[in-house]
Amino acid sequence: MTSVDPEGAAAEQGLQTGDVVLDIGGKAVSNADDIREALIDAEAQGKHDVLMRVKTSQATKFVALPIG
Repeated sequence: MTSVDPEGAAAEQGLQTGDVVLDIGGKAVSNADDIREALIDAEAQGKHDVLMRVKTSQATKFVALPIG
């Protein structure tokens, strides 16, 4: 992540600048366009949140992120 809105849902879930999103909803992502597409697809499917696997400086963890 290149930036995290301190008032946003990602920050509320503990995500920080420098964390790396590995996959969203079980689908591997490798760049910002992949992430954007995965979030748009999830929203189009009527999902209210997505499960992301994120590598932080200390561990790899799963984070449920609200969307929409």
